[in-house]
Amino acid sequence: MKTSLVILFLLAISTCALAQETPGAVIGVDVERFSQVMDSLQDEVVVDLRTPDELKQGKIPGAIVIDYFGSDFESSIKALDKNKTYLLYCAGGGRSGETSELMSNMGFVKVYNLEPGFKGWVKMKKPVEKK
Repeated sequence: MKTSLVILFLLAISTCALAQETPGAVIGVDVERFSQVMDSLQDEVVVDLRTPDELKQGKIPGAIVIDYFGSDFESSIKALDKNKTYLLYCAGGGRSGETSELMSNMGFVKVYNLEPGFKGWVKMKKPVEKK
């Protein structure tokens, strides 16, 4: 019985690990992992999905802005290169989570979602770019 449980546990862990490395999989990350991915890649695209009012608080340095509620949201996402790595965030992780799933379904290769969002980024005292 114990052996069966251990095998099932190991199988579950390996399945989760494979899902995170599978092209097209959405990878939910915390602030530290998001920052590490930003620092380790050279061709990644950081995407801020917040509204113009939310942007008054600043944004993650280098992020492009695609307003989740904008009329051109879907066409802007479709215009992105599906082979690049994308790091998405919004205020608290909801919109970026939904957008990550949308991008995965559209065939984007690698999408990271900052689960605590910009609020989590600020809380961890990470750099913020203000206009």
